[in-house]
Amino acid sequence: MVTKELGKITFAEYGTIRDYPYYIGLQLGFRMNGSAVMDGGKYTVNISPECKWWKTNREESITKSVEEVNRILKDAKVNYVSELVNKPVEVTIENNTFKDFRILTEVL
Repeated sequence: MVTKELGKITFAEYGTIRDYPYYIGLQLGFRMNGSAVMDGGKYTVNISPECKWWKTNREESITKSVEEVNRILKDAKVNYVSELVNKPVEVTIENNTFKDFRILTEVL
């Protein structure tokens, strides 16, 4: 089951995941109608030289991750990740798990 809920970004950091320091990228948290969800590392990339790359190479994956952060910042009309906090979003939830989100550019 897929649902879309309106909410706000409550957490926005760029860095490594505490227990998995070889994953780096944007980490986001959202609050919608009394519930909350994190992005589950969707916007992070494995930078470990030991990582086994299948479909793309390491550099392409890192570039794609940085370009995705840039797109999010542009949509939110901000320059810094910290400025994403409190931006209005539409969060897509699938089977009670974060799937995706979009900045509500029409209300900025």
